[in-house]
Amino acid sequence: MNQKKSSFMFFLNIGLTFTLVGIIISFFIFSHERNYKEGDFVVHAQAAPQKVAFSGSIDGALQVESAIREVVNKNMNAVVNISTETEARQTEQDRYADEFFRFFFGDQMPRQRRNQRSLGSGFIVNEDGYVLSNYHVVKGATKIMVLLYGETEELPAKLIGYDEAYDLALLQIESNRTFPYVALGDSDAIEPGEFAIAIGNPYGLNNTVTFGIVSAKGRSDIGANRYQRYIQTDVAINPGNSGGPLFNIHGQVIGINTLIYSTSGGSIGIGFATPINIATSVMNELKETGKVTRGYLGIYLQDIDENLARGLNIRQGSGVYVSEVVPNSPASKSGLQDGDIITEFDGDRMTKSGDLFNKVATTQVGKQVTVKYLRNGRERSVRVTIEARVEDTEVVPSGSNTPSRRQSNSRSWMGLDVSDITPEISQRLQIRSGEKGVAVVNMTQSSRAYQSGLRPGDVIKAINGRTITNMNDYNEFVKSYGNEKSFTITIKRARMTYVIIIE
Repeated sequence: MNQKKSSFMFFLNIGLTFTLVGIIISFFIFSHERNYKEGDFVVHAQAAPQKVAFSGSIDGALQVESAIREVVNKNMNAVVNISTETEARQTEQDRYADEFFRFFFGDQMPRQRRNQRSLGSGFIVNEDGYVLSNYHVVKGATKIMVLLYGETEELPAKLIGYDEAYDLALLQIESNRTFPYVALGDSDAIEPGEFAIAIGNPYGLNNTVTFGIVSAKGRSDIGANRYQRYIQTDVAINPGNSGGPLFNIHGQVIGINTLIYSTSGGSIGIGFATPINIATSVMNELKETGKVTRGYLGIYLQDIDENLARGLNIRQGSGVYVSEVVPNSPASKSGLQDGDIITEFDGDRMTKSGDLFNKVATTQVGKQVTVKYLRNGRERSVRVTIEARVEDTEVVPSGSNTPSRRQSNSRSWMGLDVSDITPEISQRLQIRSGEKGVAVVNMTQSSRAYQSGLRPGDVIKAINGRTITNMNDYNEFVKSYGNEKSFTITIKRARMTYVIIIE
């Protein structure tokens, strides 16, 4: 029994010994692998800060920072703070007070002038102290003063001229000294994504610098000015920045900060600047004559959208539709007619009415230009001599009068009563004399035509691509195709052409 017990203890001790040796060996192996991995991790962790890409990005940022500082240092002295004084309008309370004091003092009553003060920005464009700014900065001012960077004494300035349509003003500082001035760039050459820098006086904080990018160019869809093609930027622009310069990264002025889109009155990253190329052209005219003269063609314009393209059976965006030619205008004298589609003006392709309008407005008066257009599907060209615009006639009027009920000489179709455009109909419905088509004199309000947008006073010009010039054309269409399920009707309403789709 003792012998068996001794054998058991012997083998137990051997087993424990081997187990202990195995644990020790495993510990050393595990420690070695862990040290290897930690060492490898430490090596990579130490190498990470040495990556070239990270160092390069810092270098790139420093280069951009250096370029911005160079633009600011070079141009800060040429950016001015403009302050104006305007005489406040007399209120009802002021008038009552005047009458009260006049009762005691008569006409010898001392008068007090109440002035309002406003702030804006501008920039000097030559050594003689000419300053470009926005017209709304100095509009109605009885006194204009400018303050240069680093100076404490304001200098008087006079208004050389202004152009309200472009919201631009040209001033001159009244001093014999030589002034620092900015370099003007090329606003046509900029592209979205390029850097932009603004210097101005927001909220009276003189010579504030903000930085961003050009968000878009040629912006005309903001409803602010039909002449303008603004540069859009995300540079912080606030009240007081108006009239200040917008620079590119090379330190050249590419625009004049003019307005912002805001829900709060402050910057939300949507600002608009007048392109410097336009401002330079206006400035030159103001220096020479004190006013700006714009070109005039004498047409009412309309974009060819999807509906109009469908009604005219042409490709969308194929040109600019001429809704009406003004009698005795340059367009009329050259032979352009209602319904023509202008595709090219003075060598530039035209697809939007706003672009054509602006192109005409900026064309030199007296210049003879080539206009290419489509008429009945054929391409033609004509030479037109641009005249000076006397008043804004190339506008898009709106609205139409609804005539009283009248028995017409037409058959009723889709609830419509139509008629030839007689002198009586023309006068009563305010339709242009000589207009081709048939006039809608009355209609049933429950009809599909009315529910689709057709109204009394409209002139039907075409149905499903077939030209309608009089009642004979209209009746012939109704007789042949009046039972179809859908119709595309081209109409003239005031001076605008519309397409009504009835399905």
